[in-house]
Amino acid sequence: MSDKKRLPIRVLIADDEAEVRDAYRQILSDADMSSETAVFHNLRERLFSKAAQDKIARNLSGGDTTFTPVFCDGAEAAVAAVSAALKVLATGQADRDTVAAAMDAANDAVAVVRSEINGQPGTTLTIAAVLGHDAVIGHAGDSRAYVVHAGVATVVTSDHSWVGDQVRAGALAPGSERRHPRRNVITRAVLGDELEAELLSITLEGGDLLMLCSDGFWEPISDDDIAVLLETPGPLTAVVERAAQAALDAGGTDNVTLLALRLPD
Repeated sequence: MSDKKRLPIRVLIADDEAEVRDAYRQILSDADMSSETAVFHNLRERLFSKAAQDKIARNLSGGDTTFTPVFCDGAEAAVAAVSAALKVLATGQADRDTVAAAMDAANDAVAVVRSEINGQPGTTLTIAAVLGHDAVIGHAGDSRAYVVHAGVATVVTSDHSWVGDQVRAGALAPGSERRHPRRNVITRAVLGDELEAELLSITLEGGDLLMLCSDGFWEPISDDDIAVLLETPGPLTAVVERAAQAALDAGGTDNVTLLALRLPD
């Protein structure tokens, strides 16, 4: 792990499809984004095929309505995983097969990084492919996908950690994921080995908010607080910024990152 301080990153923040396209443009062009995002942007420009870049251009110009945010937490492995996953997502559909293929491509990319650095790189990875009100999520690790609906924040992914396993087995109480000393022992991640990704399909309703986030965001604050923070009235950009700051104010010291999409009513 690098000792370099990792800055909170705001990556895709959108109230509707037009703002999704604007957020994509920000990632591709904003010189003030964090170093992690800048590296991702450079790799994306270098690695994407012309066909994939044309598909992205159609997405940005309104020719498609598919929204495919990708979330990683894991330094150099994350850069490789995001680049590989987006290459698949850019040329596929918002369905389980495409998301599964994106997870596999990310895993293969991390295997290449591992062979190049002769180490053990790894990353969490959470993907959401959204088309209309239907979403397909691919997941490995202890990052989370939440749906906020009618004032309740529901975790739709599983925590792939030792503590998460113990909670699901009934050996530890719910909530231990936030405070147990072994909460950061990960049992499933994108490591370049055989990967059994979690895949799930969900249906969203108008006004719902879908959020992908790092453990640095959800650990220091409760799910009830997350719901309150994310249902605060106002532009989603400001809502997400306040939520990230709340996690930092609550004692968060790890990477605090959120990706959020609010469906129109």
